[in-house]
Amino acid sequence: MVEVVRPPESVPWAGRREIAGLAFPIMYGEVVGVITPLVVVAIMGRVDEEALYVRSLYMPLAFLFIALQMGIEISNQVATAMSRGRKRPQDVLPVAASMARLGAALWGAVTLAVIVCAPVIASVLEIPPGETGEFVSFVRWFCVANLLWLPVCLGSSSLRGYGHTRPAATAVLLGAAMEIGLVAALGFGTDLGMYGLPIASAAGGGVGFAYVAAALARTEMWRARGPFTWRPEAISGLTSVGGPVTISFMVIAVGNFCLIWVVAPFGPDVVSGFSAAATLEALVLVPSTAIGSATAITMNRLRGAGRQDLLLPTLRAGLGLAWLTYAVLTVAVWLPRGPLAALIAGAPGIAAQTEHLLAIVGLTYGCMGVTVTAIVIIQQVGGGFLALTMNIPYFLGSVAVGAVIAPSAGVQGLYWTVAVLNAVGMLIAPAIAFRFVRRRLIGGLS
Repeated sequence: MVEVVRPPESVPWAGRREIAGLAFPIMYGEVVGVITPLVVVAIMGRVDEEALYVRSLYMPLAFLFIALQMGIEISNQVATAMSRGRKRPQDVLPVAASMARLGAALWGAVTLAVIVCAPVIASVLEIPPGETGEFVSFVRWFCVANLLWLPVCLGSSSLRGYGHTRPAATAVLLGAAMEIGLVAALGFGTDLGMYGLPIASAAGGGVGFAYVAAALARTEMWRARGPFTWRPEAISGLTSVGGPVTISFMVIAVGNFCLIWVVAPFGPDVVSGFSAAATLEALVLVPSTAIGSATAITMNRLRGAGRQDLLLPTLRAGLGLAWLTYAVLTVAVWLPRGPLAALIAGAPGIAAQTEHLLAIVGLTYGCMGVTVTAIVIIQQVGGGFLALTMNIPYFLGSVAVGAVIAPSAGVQGLYWTVAVLNAVGMLIAPAIAFRFVRRRLIGGLS
């Protein structure tokens, strides 16, 4: 009879069920993050078309702040998971406080630069002279309001990294509910117009932070906290993890902008249909980032505990869960693509273009989901620069090959390019993830 050797109870190995339990709260928190801007835009479109126009022009700048937020958030999440693995809850909040100082300096510098350069940005975006003043004022106020979300993202990432995923997601949910509710109340009940948006954003950040602070106060991290002195490891965390993550998100933002540029010559219906499909894609990919984050959190705890022997089984379980999830989700999106396109796109002409894209690319959303899961795992276990180099060829390939093929083959040339790259990514990304874990984490180089 073969004896089954189990790891110590203090360092449990996470199979698919355990990773799923960690991933689900992360997932619904991310769904809220994706849906909130869509709801806000829908409300503002009914309140003030000019406000909707100005906010749409602000979106490229919003991607910049999202990239900064994700870099700081994931750096702190990785540090927290490592601290839990080392059984050092006293390190979590002091390291987060040090990251808060660095993050506030960085975020504040970017905010100040945007505030000062707002008139130049308006000129670059070719905003009509009559609307330049309101755009500049809106950008400045919205940048200031964004600052209040920094402590929310640090507090929620500490909760997630330590395993308290539900309160972390609840903080995002409450902040989003406050933002949406206040946008509606100020939009329909006052004459503030677009200026209701920064007020609502600031209020959402305040509510989110209040909940995060209360949730942290009930945890071991707060009870065992060490002195809030400067922790130099915050610098290495932000540079080794946060820097590549921020750049990756900026590459994705630029890539998406360039894809819009490729389809622009085919007319407004194609552009709108492409954008509607991109919104659906963002929702479809939420489980991949949630599963990837849950797997990475578990792997970082194991790294902190010195249990490198359990990293490959955990990676295999996480990717296996992604395979199972997308085997179902892909079929659920592709089969009813006609009614689904009509639901998210609205107008028949736009819906037809969305359905056209889904018919070609929809079946490869599953491939993309597995690829994104692998990249997120690599990104959050110390392979930030590797993850960055994996993102660049995908978007450059989509834009470059699509731009060459589309003029002669039609917009479907771009769609087939994206579909092929999605399929290739699924074959390559998991293999790279296993190789990275074997050579860098288990091989003793981490």
